Amino acid sequence: MIVAAYRKPAWQKAITLAIMLVPCILVLFAAIRLSTSPNRGHLPYILTVIAFVLVGIKARMYGISLGFHRGLTHKAYETHDWLRGLFLALGCASIQGEPVRWATDHVEHHRHADKDEDPHSPEHGFWHAHWGWLIDSNFEREVNPVFKNDKLAMKISKWTWAWAALGLAIPAAIGALVGIGWWDGMLWGGGVAIFFANQGTYWVNSGAHTFGRRDFETDDRSTNFWLKGPLGYPLSLFMAWMTCGETNHNNHHAIGHAANHGMFKGQLDPSARALRLLEKVGLVWNVRWVDAEEAARRQRELTMTPEERKAEALKAHRAKLAEKSPVSV
Repeated sequence: MIVAAYRKPAWQKAITLAIMLVPCILVLFAAIRLSTSPNRGHLPYILTVIAFVLVGIKARMYGISLGFHRGLTHKAYETHDWLRGLFLALGCASIQGEPVRWATDHVEHHRHADKDEDPHSPEHGFWHAHWGWLIDSNFEREVNPVFKNDKLAMKISKWTWAWAALGLAIPAAIGALVGIGWWDGMLWGGGVAIFFANQGTYWVNSGAHTFGRRDFETDDRSTNFWLKGPLGYPLSLFMAWMTCGETNHNNHHAIGHAANHGMFKGQLDPSARALRLLEKVGLVWNVRWVDAEEAARRQRELTMTPEERKAEALKAHRAKLAEKSPVSV
């Protein structure tokens, strides 16, 4: 596991706890403020507040999903530097840390999934996986060389806190312009949106390694967070929407490079939909889509013994050689 050589200083732990707990406090404060506000029965105000929250959540989660995760970490698509930089900056607005260290942690997660070396292994408890692991995660932990050599990602990472501040300043300014005030703009489009975006990300690490179904027999505890029933399915649908499809996590662990995490019928994946739209207008390319045939083949592979996998690989290799060989008449 790539970590710094010393324990996390107390001041870093204090900042981490603030990042974890302040959004929770702000959600409670926002609920009380709304319930006692003279505008609570004013429909335009309520709709504006809802819009600030939804846009704030989705902007940050697309930044995490398309910027930090599918883009930087897994190279699931290629795009222009300006768009790549925008996604990374939006991810920084979630205050989940520097993109390059986020990606480094995620690589370690895949390398040691659900084992002791996994930064947020559920083997150490649900709440450790959810967010407890952050308390001991050092700010200066070593960056994976792959990301250290990524000039754009390093440049965006250098200004992480500036992007985070901008993520609060922009909704504050828009709030003042549209009439709800700078404080309400920052509260709903900043604090409350950060709470939901971050809890969604934390849930992928905890809930999507605990609850749901497994479409692939991976050697870890990853799940696709899809529950049944009148309460379970709407909750699953909401979490898939909020996390931009990241809760299709078992699929992702099975085929890490896939641009689409939703691979089977009914698996909502907003990030994949966004990529398809961007691909159509030429803003992304070399998108690593996984179709039903590849997904089914991977399902078979994961149920095979090592000997069966070796025989299957040899068969595929021979088939490729046969295609390349000239046909005799």
